[in-house]
Formats: sequence, C-alpha cells, structure tokens
Amino acid sequence: MTKEELQETYSKLSTSELMEIVDRKFSYTEIAVIVAMEELSKRNVTETDIQAYKKEIVDKIGQEIKKNVDDDLTLFQKNFFFFIFIPIINFALKRNFEDDGFILKLNQAKYYSLLGFIFLIVSALISFVFDFSDIIIFAFWILSFLVAYTFDEFFNRHRLIKKLKRQFRIGDSSND
Repeated sequence: MTKEELQETYSKLSTSELMEIVDRKFSYTEIAVIVAMEELSKRNVTETDIQAYKKEIVDKIGQEIKKNVDDDLTLFQKNFFFFIFIPIINFALKRNFEDDGFILKLNQAKYYSLLGFIFLIVSALISFVFDFSDIIIFAFWILSFLVAYTFDEFFNRHRLIKKLKRQFRIGDSSND
C-alpha cells in the first residue's frame, strides 16, 4: 500500500485501533506506524484516551487469563467426554475449545476422553478375564468416572491451573 492509501484507510480507524498499531509497531511496516502516529496526532489524543486504551488492553488480558485459568468443564461436559470419547464425535467440541482459546477446557476434555477410553478397555479386560456380567462391568465403568473426576478435582485441575498461572505470570493466590 502507498502512504496515501494507508492515510485513507487509517483515517477510518478508531483511535483505539490506531493506538494498537503503534503499540504493536513491530508487527507493522515502518510506514504503517508513521501514518498511524500522524493520524493520532491529527486527532489530538488526550491522556484520558491513552488511559482508556490501556484499560481496554488490561481488560482483554484479564478475560484471556480468566478463560484459560478459571473456566473449566461443566460436570455434564466431563461426563460427555468420559463416556463418549470417540474422536469423531467430540472432535468438534475440542476444536471449539482450541479455537476459542480455552486451554484448561481443552486439556480437561483430552483427559476425560483418554481416561474414559482406558477405563472402558480395563472394564472389557476384567469382563473377559473374570467373566463378570455386563451390568457389573458397566457399573465399574461408571464408578471409574468417579475416580477420574476425583483425581481431576483434587490433583489434575489444580496442576493445570498452576501451570497456566505460571504461563500467564499470575501471582500465587492462597486458594491454589
């Protein structure tokens, strides 16, 4: 793009969008940053505008952190991934978690799918070796969900949250 085309395009952008270009200057060409700065100077950006932009950025980061650290699967979702672990069926849900940036939910979905599959195989092996009835094997599989859920609640989820907090550089809190 030429400087004139950039000026025309940037004149239509919001002040926040222009500040973002300047803030992320290494992601843009030198001319793009210069045109953005010129457009901002034409608009007489105030300290209040800059503070509002910074608050907007902090709020976005806070939402990302909450999405990745605090939002975990519901009990229904945990059951779904445990008992319906077939990749073709739950692939779309896992893909949505990944696309939306829900790292904790994605890790939990993988955890419950894997354990659901493993416990089904174990149940089948127990059935084969000890010749138990299908009802006993099904009951074992259901009880194995409780084991997986308990392990997730008291160890796995907390480990994932601590890992994500380190990744996002969040200070340790007393309820870890």
